[in-house]
Amino acid sequence: MSGYILCQLKRAKMPYYIENISTNIYSIEELCYYFYHNIYLLDETILNEHLCDWLRKELGLEKLYRRLYKILEDNLGTAEFILAVFKEINYLTHSEFKELNERMSLLNQQPEVLREKKKGDYLVENRMYVNAVRIYENALQKEDKEGLGEQFNGGIYHNMGCAYLNLFQFQEAADCFWKAYELLHTKQVYRHYLTASYMRNPQEFPQICRKMEVEAEEQEEIIRNLEQSAKKARKVSGEDTDGLLEQFIRDYHRSTGF
Repeated sequence: MSGYILCQLKRAKMPYYIENISTNIYSIEELCYYFYHNIYLLDETILNEHLCDWLRKELGLEKLYRRLYKILEDNLGTAEFILAVFKEINYLTHSEFKELNERMSLLNQQPEVLREKKKGDYLVENRMYVNAVRIYENALQKEDKEGLGEQFNGGIYHNMGCAYLNLFQFQEAADCFWKAYELLHTKQVYRHYLTASYMRNPQEFPQICRKMEVEAEEQEEIIRNLEQSAKKARKVSGEDTDGLLEQFIRDYHRSTGF
């Protein structure tokens, strides 16, 4: 599968709108590309009768429409649905098709709440921060974490803090990082909390540091790193915090494995 999309069939006049990442789809090739790269986002909000109707009306794929409707009626699941779409145009090579089958099999074996968290992570990667926060909140409300433990909740709070950070809701970000730190007790998450606290209110930052007995050298390093990030961001795209967010997520995954 190449890095670009060569459309073999007709393009739709009216696109299929995928709400969770605000994306318009105009062809079955684009739909396959989205499926392949976003398997954690595939649920009933996308794989539904509206998609079947769009494939028939806009792309003229009557046979595929009937096949997908049957899959929905028989409740055969996400894997059967998307694999039927791939087969329609032989979008994947044999090895890619095998690899996707394995990914789908592993996905089906994962606890529902873990799939929910990863859906939120995918939304953060696509910069759909409001939708990500909603998904994370739903995951936190699930009483049955299926043995994943408090570290798992800490991971959700951490990544929700990253989403809030990019929404410039610094108080909410700091609150999430603090909850994550209470569960994880890692140096990285601790520093992320301090960073968000400084971004929320630089004037109150020294008081917070005194309360938490943060050494002067560490305070200075946090401020220096933020100033460097701000200078770099202004050169690239004004007040963007994406670089800082991406570094936070890389640091977190490196230290916890989630």
